[in-house]
Order: sequence, then C-alpha cells, then structure tokens
Amino acid sequence: MTPRRVPAPGGRYNLGPMIKSLIRTFRGPSRAPAMAYISRPLPRQLLDEHVVAALEMAFAASPDPESLVETLPPALRAVTGRDYQVLDRSTGDVTGTYRTVQVMIRDGEIGLWPGYKARAYPMLAPTQRSEATRAAIAAADGTPSADAPSPTNPVGKPGWKPPAPLPGDEEA
Repeated sequence: MTPRRVPAPGGRYNLGPMIKSLIRTFRGPSRAPAMAYISRPLPRQLLDEHVVAALEMAFAASPDPESLVETLPPALRAVTGRDYQVLDRSTGDVTGTYRTVQVMIRDGEIGLWPGYKARAYPMLAPTQRSEATRAAIAAADGTPSADAPSPTNPVGKPGWKPPAPLPGDEEA
C-alpha cells in the first residue's frame, strides 16, 4: 500500500508559495541595471521587484552608490514594511583605480552560526575573564614572586628584562 499525501489542515495544499517560487525560477533574476549593486542571494521572501523599487527610492535620496548602506534600509522598510540588514560588500584593488560597490541584503540574524556574537578577540581587547585566567595560570606555575606587568615587562615574567642596548647606540 502506498502512502497518501494528506492536505493541509485547512483542507487544501498551500500552492501559492510553491507557484511563486516556480515563477521566480523561470523568470530568473531581474535584469535592471541597478541590481548590479546587490549581492546575491536575496532573502527568500524579498522579490526582485521590491529591491528595484527600493533602489530607485535610495538613489533618489542619494545618487552616490557608496551611500547605499545608509539609504537602502529605510527604502526597503518603506517598500516591504520589514527591516532588513544591509551590509557593505564592496571590493577594490590596492591602488584604488578599480572599485566595485555592492551591498548584501540579509533578513535579520538568519545565517549567523550560533556563538557568532560570543566570539572573543583576546589579542585585540583582553577581557577581565582572560586576565583572571592568565593570573591563575601564572600563580599555579609555582612562581609566587612574579613581577607585575609593566611596559618593559608586558607579561609579568619573573626576572625578565629588555635586552641591553647595542654598543655605539647613544641615547640623546
């Protein structure tokens, strides 16, 4: 016996989103020249027509493509009624002669892996927790007379001092 497909609780299948997705697949991406400033893919429920209308509003506010990060979110909110994140994805070469301006539209926090905001950058900004851990490791090392960190002894190692100046180097 083969299993039967059971309709949704309302009594019929939800064909609307499936047909919209199929039509969007057949039509392909928008060919509007302003869409060159948008990095793909778009959020699932955001249609190309909405983005083109928002781009027209954003360019009416400021014709400079570099300002899309500031002008596109309010335009998207006016067109769709939803808040989207707009991230700068511009690229350029070292000399500055070649530059491509693009923005990426994201739907809130979707796409961020769990713990993204909890990342720590201990080399950039040491936290109190990392300093307490470092002090506990230094205390457990068996060297109770560890020097306090200072500009000439940044890690507080006992007996550490900067190297002697080279001969002939006179400080004025």
